[in-house]
Amino acid sequence: MRSVLHLIDTGGPGGAETVFLQCATRLDPARFACTAVIDTDRWLAAQLRASGLEPLIESAQGSFNVGYLRRIAAIARNVKADVICAHLYGSAIYASALGMLTRIPVISVLHGGADIAAHDRFTALKTAIIRRGSRQVVFVSESLREQLRAQLKVPDSRAVIIPNGIDTAAFSPGRDASIRVALGLAADAILVGAIGNIRPAKSYETFLQTARLLIDRSDRFRFVIAGQYAGALAEDLLRLRAHLGLEERVFFLGLRADVATVLHNLDVFVLSSSSEGFSIACVEAMACGIPVVATRCGGPETILDERSGILVAPRDPAALADAVHRIIASPALARDLSQAALKRARDEFSLQTMLARYSALIERVGKTAS
Repeated sequence: MRSVLHLIDTGGPGGAETVFLQCATRLDPARFACTAVIDTDRWLAAQLRASGLEPLIESAQGSFNVGYLRRIAAIARNVKADVICAHLYGSAIYASALGMLTRIPVISVLHGGADIAAHDRFTALKTAIIRRGSRQVVFVSESLREQLRAQLKVPDSRAVIIPNGIDTAAFSPGRDASIRVALGLAADAILVGAIGNIRPAKSYETFLQTARLLIDRSDRFRFVIAGQYAGALAEDLLRLRAHLGLEERVFFLGLRADVATVLHNLDVFVLSSSSEGFSIACVEAMACGIPVVATRCGGPETILDERSGILVAPRDPAALADAVHRIIASPALARDLSQAALKRARDEFSLQTMLARYSALIERVGKTAS
């Protein structure tokens, strides 16, 4: 049995945290003994406990926290870690440094490029630590690998593509009206939605501008955004919603545990992001049989093809609006996109496929250290 130390320097919620949760709790317990180390006692901690795994909480705050590195090293020794699997850029740096010091093999999983600042004066040092200290670097999409190729300079022999996976039993076709009823929507309302925490890369200002253009075409359109929202960016979006006259037409639902229910209420799912390493929400919508419109912002290009969704340029509200309108105007197009997307989600992006790939990688890396 392999002892695997799973490391992430956040507390969620989010896509990377969801993959971390899946890897830490759903790898075969007959083959892997998993320990989870996370940064804060928040959403991710609660999810881990609900899955039967008590996390270790260690704060990684600071530019380079030597005390944190020492504590992680002590945990690795205590659990006799055979492999360290680190998610996100910050955790990858610490794990890779630890790998160089202890010779424990490290797998670094990178979920997006936004955390790697091209003009950070320490970027060259940080990427060198990952390059030297990681036995394998996992990218969640080929586009992310290409995006980070010049900065990381990871040899192809140590770069692996493992797309994120979703539970196709939890996300499957169905219809629901509970959110529509709760919002008091008319029976003929066209509900367009987005899912994801409010942060700059989601480009929700583009989503709001798209909503304005679609409502100008038909007042039947209504819009929802499901995800954690707080802080200055959320306030900016609320002001933009008011400026565009959308207060009775665009609804912020907050963080939802029932994502499948949200999707089952939608007529179209929209991903308006300016940057995505992957997009778990996009695949969840596909698995629920909801037509998808997404931007060419990295991950979606590897998830969707011309048969399973519509891709448009980032930060182009008119293109997004035109794509959504095409789907609503053509039930045949909506049906064809949904059917192709559902098959693609099940065939290529299932949780079982993702876990099998991580299991094989952990076994292979662990054997090289034996």
